[in-house]
Amino acid sequence: MCGRYILFSNKEERVIKAIVEKVNKKYHMVIKKGDIYPTDLAPVYAPRPDQRGMDLELKRWGYNRQIGKKKTLLINARSETVLEKAAFRDDFLYRRCLIPAVGFYEWNEKKEKFRFVGMDDLIYLGGFYHGQTEGSDAFLIMTKPPVETVAQVHNRMPVVIPADQAMDFLYSTETALKIMSENRVILKRKLIEGEKQGSFIGLTED
Repeated sequence: MCGRYILFSNKEERVIKAIVEKVNKKYHMVIKKGDIYPTDLAPVYAPRPDQRGMDLELKRWGYNRQIGKKKTLLINARSETVLEKAAFRDDFLYRRCLIPAVGFYEWNEKKEKFRFVGMDDLIYLGGFYHGQTEGSDAFLIMTKPPVETVAQVHNRMPVVIPADQAMDFLYSTETALKIMSENRVILKRKLIEGEKQGSFIGLTED
């Protein structure tokens, strides 16, 4: 499960800072800095109707689901089965998106927290979204089996899209599936001392 990612680090990297400033100006608001949690509003890149480039939009992390009397928040979708799930299929086929981030977190069985970042200032997490009848559109982050660097900590990791394949991921389903099965992005790991895993009650991956 990817239950938290980093929009800003303490360094406030130039590239991600420019993204935040752009979306703040577009939506006349101030996006929170630091870590992004489920239900937070966050910037994502979505495809344009004319299929030329991509638009920076503000969407909320998580799909609300009612299962009987129980309300849950879906925050992740398994990339291996995304086309098999009726709730995800159309969103994946027609509404893929890129979530810009400095990095993401995973926790091990001891509830120790690790930060994973790429070799550059910015990484793209692969996801998709759907429209809401009220409020902001919602997005999910897809997950996959981990690369070795992450596998030593957790048995899942977010799909990470190489920057030079960002457009292909948005506009070609065949290419998106191929990219998701590959592991081109090199990740670095760091233990975050003094922080333990919090509660993920009510958050699910499907």
